[in-house]
Amino acid sequence: MLNFTNNVIDQAYENFMKQIPGFHREPAEAEAIQKDLEKLKGRDSDDLPK
Repeated sequence: MLNFTNNVIDQAYENFMKQIPGFHREPAEAEAIQKDLEKLKGRDSDDLPK
């Protein structure tokens, strides 16, 4: 969809208003970080006394 105006500031505001509230894209490295966290969690659970 085309922007309503050619003014750069107005275009930025229009793009901002098109965003979906509460929707955040995960960064590309999120999957690698999650795998590292799961490895650490797995290591810690083995060290706990039973």
